[in-house]
Amino acid sequence: MLPIDFQARRKRVAQHARELGFDAYLGTRQGALHYLSGAFMPWRGAVLVTASGHCEFIYWAMDAARVRAEGHDMDVHEFEFADFPQLIRQRLEHHGLAQGKVALDLAHPGAAQIAPGMLTAAEFFSLSGQLPKARFENGVDVIDDLMLIKDAAEIERLRHAAEVSDYGFEQGMNAVRAGATENEIAGEIERAIRQRGSTWSWAVTGGTEVGAGERTGFLRGVTQQATDRPIGRDEFVILDLHPLLDLYMADTALPIFLGRPTEAQAALIDCWEETVQTMLAALTPGRAIADCARRGIAVFEKHGLAEFGLPLFGHGLGTCARTRPFINLRSHDEVTPGMVVALGTHLYRPGLGGMRLEYPVLIGEHGAEPLLRTEARVHRLP
Repeated sequence: MLPIDFQARRKRVAQHARELGFDAYLGTRQGALHYLSGAFMPWRGAVLVTASGHCEFIYWAMDAARVRAEGHDMDVHEFEFADFPQLIRQRLEHHGLAQGKVALDLAHPGAAQIAPGMLTAAEFFSLSGQLPKARFENGVDVIDDLMLIKDAAEIERLRHAAEVSDYGFEQGMNAVRAGATENEIAGEIERAIRQRGSTWSWAVTGGTEVGAGERTGFLRGVTQQATDRPIGRDEFVILDLHPLLDLYMADTALPIFLGRPTEAQAALIDCWEETVQTMLAALTPGRAIADCARRGIAVFEKHGLAEFGLPLFGHGLGTCARTRPFINLRSHDEVTPGMVVALGTHLYRPGLGGMRLEYPVLIGEHGAEPLLRTEARVHRLP
């Protein structure tokens, strides 16, 4: 794998904080910690990058020794119990920032999902009370602007994660049969991606998701944690994988149909597959992300299925999956070469079933390049 220059990343964050008028960036999101440390940091922590270029980490003492050993040139300050805000205050004071303007990880405007590690309300109130002269503002873009466009080392890791997704999906599909349970299929997928190097199924939805039959058709139902429900004939099955390799994520969901679809199910498939191809074609450099979303919605409307299709068509992908660009009507981003997104297409009709696409693609000079070899279609099993 190409090496990652973590010191250069930290310097770019410091420079961008200056450009945006901040004296420091205090990142608490897991994606930011991973991006700037190179270590897996699942517990509460923060990275403090001052505009002058200093970078240090604040992390839970019980896991700090491992993080120091596995991270890259990390200056780590430890806390125990509920002392996290107090240690942040001390470090800000140490750097002369008690009255500074500090960017915090507070929220992604317009996004319903909260990125793991956003600052909590209790932590914000504690910091504000301890540093009444400091100016705290939402500063997610300090690092998101930089994470938006991937370099060669990141693309290599994202390709690798997608390749592992391919293998996991293949093994999961091979295990799909009438009578097998959703949990059995999820177990086969987990085993496969672990064999290929995945270290964590990162999703908050329960890791690997498998849904079958009526469980694929919940209205607006983007989540199906695997259960002991047996898979039957003539029904949809959704496999949704979330491997993590060297801190970079894949997000891969594809539908299977086991048996023969009814006429109504076939019409649902036609709509979904046309929407998928429309979205893949829409991701051309220079186009507004919001315009891409409009094109997908128009296909749902054309088929008379707009009430069952979601106006959400994916998100950014890297060390976090709750990051720009959010492919919806509220996005202010443009399709730009170097972006990597999990392209999504969601269509769920109660009583018939549903389909979900989450499909890693790299934006090249001429459009979307799939990072998966598995085709973006409904995979039919006899």
